[in-house]
Amino acid sequence: MSSSSFRLRLTFGLGFLAFVVAGSLLLLGWLRQREREESNRLFHALVRADAEFVQRMNLPRSEKLARDLEQLLGMRIEFREAGKGTAADENTLVVPLDGRHDMIFTRQPVASRLSMRDPATRNALIVFWLVSAVVGWLLARERFKRAQSERLAVLGRVATSLAHDIKNPLASIQLHAQLMTPCNAEDAQAVRLIASESEVIAGLVNQWLHLASPLPSKLSRIDVAQCLASVVENLEMQARHAGVDLESKVVGPLWVQGDAQRLAQAFRNLIVNALQAMPRGGKVRITAETVGSRISLRFADSGPGFSESALARGTELFFTEKEGGMGVGLNIVAGIVEMHGGRLSLQNDPSGGAVVVVTLPPSAA
Repeated sequence: MSSSSFRLRLTFGLGFLAFVVAGSLLLLGWLRQREREESNRLFHALVRADAEFVQRMNLPRSEKLARDLEQLLGMRIEFREAGKGTAADENTLVVPLDGRHDMIFTRQPVASRLSMRDPATRNALIVFWLVSAVVGWLLARERFKRAQSERLAVLGRVATSLAHDIKNPLASIQLHAQLMTPCNAEDAQAVRLIASESEVIAGLVNQWLHLASPLPSKLSRIDVAQCLASVVENLEMQARHAGVDLESKVVGPLWVQGDAQRLAQAFRNLIVNALQAMPRGGKVRITAETVGSRISLRFADSGPGFSESALARGTELFFTEKEGGMGVGLNIVAGIVEMHGGRLSLQNDPSGGAVVVVTLPPSAA
């Protein structure tokens, strides 16, 4: 994860945490206010009912009656001469009984019963947190989509500019390669390599141009083993230069319905990634097997393997842990594989090294 992406996520996370804390406090304050209002309503209702009972029964305004009512109602009660009682407040109510007496009710200050042990409080907070989590997830997703769209727009402008600057000299290289007359087998191999690598560059340019909206695949029945063998042959020199033993044990034919150029592009990206992961040399082994009714290609290297973040987000567009990397390679590979009805899986070998598994559906005969 880049430092700017980390700062963006940290800022959003802290802001959302502050929102949840502030919202929880406001919710508790609102619940406390409702609790106080309900308590006052019940207090007023009880006072009115008791005063009406004393008036209706014409009970004596005596100290004994006041004490009996205190034990019954759980609050302090007094009878005083009219107009000489205590001023009313939230916990004290003065009720005129007749022209000569007032009845004074005084309760203990009400302590809040709000706590996580209270089902109503707990349920209200849980609902708020769940709603906040859903809203936060939606906001984060929209923020990510907007940031990705902005980056894709910038990428599109850069790719268009690069394509214009690259395609003209590339066409010249391809034309001269076609016009060259090799003198021996070694020269012929070099010419074939120039032509092949020129096609790779052309494919990469198109890949960047159509990253945001890929071109529809030109599907036909192809031997994926032969397609892979061609890619391995073209990368053998690069592998030897990097001190990497590159070996493919894939034996064909393995028929799939696919686009040979796009699949070759995906295989090339995977192998180049493996070479770059082993700057001091190592091994790359490519094997194939049939799992159920599907073809499984396994690309294994002897490098350091994938980090936990890479295992979780390796195919995410613009995610990279490689210094100077753009974070598009594995995303493009995943897109190509999915375009063919397949699946891409990132793993770590228990004995060491990274493993990428490409699973493709076979082609009907």
